[in-house]
Amino acid sequence: MRRIGTFIKVFLLWTLVGMVSKVVFLLVYHSLLEGAGLGSQLLVVWYGLRLDVAMAGYLTLIPGLLLIASVWTNWRLFRWLWNGYFAVASPLAVLAYIANLGLYGYWGFPLDNTPLLYLKTSPTDAMASLTWWQLTILPLTIVFLSLALFQIGTRLYPKKVYQTKGRIVEYVLLPLLTVSLLLPIRGGVSTGTNHTGSVYFSDNIRLNHAAVNPIFSFMEAVLHQEEIGTRYRFMADDEATALFGPLTYTSLRTDTANFQRPNIILIVLESFSDSVMRVQGVTPNLLRLTTEGLYFPRFYANSFRTDRALVSIHSGLPAQPTMSVMDMPRKSTSLPAIAGQLARNGYQTTFYYGGDINYSNMRSYFVGTGFQTVVSDSDFPARQHTGKWGVADGPVFERMLADLKTKSSKPFFCSIMTASSHEPFDVPDYHVIKENEALNAFSYSDYCLGQFIKQLKTLPSWENTLVAIVPDHLGAWPENADNYQLWRYHIPFVIVGGAIKAGTQCHVVGSQIDIAATLLGLAGIDHSGFTYSKDLLDANAPHFAFFSFPDAMGMVTDSSSIVFNNITGKVQSAVGNDTERLLTKAKAYLQKLYDDLEKK
Repeated sequence: MRRIGTFIKVFLLWTLVGMVSKVVFLLVYHSLLEGAGLGSQLLVVWYGLRLDVAMAGYLTLIPGLLLIASVWTNWRLFRWLWNGYFAVASPLAVLAYIANLGLYGYWGFPLDNTPLLYLKTSPTDAMASLTWWQLTILPLTIVFLSLALFQIGTRLYPKKVYQTKGRIVEYVLLPLLTVSLLLPIRGGVSTGTNHTGSVYFSDNIRLNHAAVNPIFSFMEAVLHQEEIGTRYRFMADDEATALFGPLTYTSLRTDTANFQRPNIILIVLESFSDSVMRVQGVTPNLLRLTTEGLYFPRFYANSFRTDRALVSIHSGLPAQPTMSVMDMPRKSTSLPAIAGQLARNGYQTTFYYGGDINYSNMRSYFVGTGFQTVVSDSDFPARQHTGKWGVADGPVFERMLADLKTKSSKPFFCSIMTASSHEPFDVPDYHVIKENEALNAFSYSDYCLGQFIKQLKTLPSWENTLVAIVPDHLGAWPENADNYQLWRYHIPFVIVGGAIKAGTQCHVVGSQIDIAATLLGLAGIDHSGFTYSKDLLDANAPHFAFFSFPDAMGMVTDSSSIVFNNITGKVQSAVGNDTERLLTKAKAYLQKLYDDLEKK
């Protein structure tokens, strides 16, 4: 009977670990749960128990099989296998819980497969957001907790494994108990099975996130990441197609004679937003530029992470809630892109980034979609590698400016991705805003931008150059904001340069996917291959914004906006009189997007 007791103890141990992790999560992020009383927080543990029990079921399967085998023989190998199991399972489980605890403050959603993409492409950059004390304390914490869990687990193995008393009962019950683990794993005997949304219970999305078991959410993301064609089946295909059609428009404007073949520079600012622009004294240069060029005050980000955003900006592809196309070179390199279209029209194309260009499969995407030259951290001397993300914005802008001075008579397209305003916000010898390192980093990037534009204006090429400036995704300010609120996605987009009329505003609603058609339209170049991108300056195009976040989406028009949670099937926020129809359009849009990606 000792084996049965051990089986039960192992199951309870893994269940308890999941429950304790929720209590720790609630303590660490108590500041994000203002207004959530003790009762609501206790419900986190209660509702989250469903997935904790499910993971306990998964994690007890191997111990159960070992206990069954040990009934028939006292072979010492089973104890070694038992110890080996906990030697592997303990650190992996601890790592998942600690990773979820550490990353949630940055990302605002439970652990999924996103870290795998970053770790496999550039481990150094994947760790760049961590501060020195986190890099010191976290490994020690993981080692300590892993050893503690290992000690507890190994001591559960029964000391006398070949006793005769009760063996008949163990012969029968242990297999039944092991098979019965399928019930908590599946979530019961009903037609529905466990999924991340099974533990959602509150209107406060952060309470729902706290209830999720991070190991379960990670496994769910890994196992389902390739099921593109079966995701988001909201309606019949013909209905989705009928709604999707009017949301696309790829015709080229005919009034672009004055903008033929301008040079184009695309500046993507890390983590900037409309919110950080409103903090006095932080972004004076960006604010000034909104008055010097063509400014779009009703513009929105498509995504929450750089890898998704870069594809939205350069290829006009809407970001996806649960996957990253950049992680799939076969698909990402088949996309249309600004660089590729301009290269086919005689442009020189160069991409600049101060970090590791292999991070998130960036190299394969940018090289595969038309950039003839890629400049990254390896192209800078070691002394300029001053931050965890590599080279600071200042030297990267200076390198691009130096290259522009040597350009031939051919038109050029240059794109730069900044990095200094990414956590941990380490900038070289710049201390303008001493009270907040994040705002100081934004100020530094803004200063570098201002200096670049100032010097660019002195070049002869300025008069025939367009400079498009846009953030990469929803902003990093204010910290710990609710990502399910529409204002989080509101970002600036401005086009300056001698080839554009200064001091004008375009008040149509748009998003990053519209940059491709707009810039190509200004150059008089065909953009019919960009299905989702719409020229913001074309009055005939349908103007709206679509964005996504794990696992949610939103759509904005002139009169209405909607944010919808795909896990719960509930509306997070709605403004306007036409939100029900807008939600139907958003569902059709997402469904057709996944249909399109399945075919690529």
